[in-house]
Amino acid sequence: MPEHAIARAERSIHHIHELIQMVFTRPAAETHSVLGGLMAVFADDFSMVGTTGTLVSRPQVEQLFKGAAGTRPGLQITISDVQRVWQVGLNVAMRYKETHRSQGMTQARWSLALLECSDRGVVWRCLHETAIA
Repeated sequence: MPEHAIARAERSIHHIHELIQMVFTRPAAETHSVLGGLMAVFADDFSMVGTTGTLVSRPQVEQLFKGAAGTRPGLQITISDVQRVWQVGLNVAMRYKETHRSQGMTQARWSLALLECSDRGVVWRCLHETAIA
């Protein structure tokens, strides 16, 4: 089961960023169902530290996505260097590199996600992002 949890975690990382890219690139009117699917993976008490060092709660994350829907057409998000950092049973910490490309600009960050993986799915508990200079 532990290796199964890691595979689920990695698939979730890729899938969630596909959804995030859709939210940013599609017209806002078309993102309602995508946003619902995206927010469904976050635990009720989910929080994240963004690249600016700001602590953000789940409701704030949802508002951020709603406000940014459709604002970045052409954005491409690439996930690479996915690695398990820690695991106890179905709980996994995964580190990955997230690269955003848009309008000739590239921005990257390292992310560390704490995920709970089970046969019911993957629940995101916490995320910490660090910008790469």
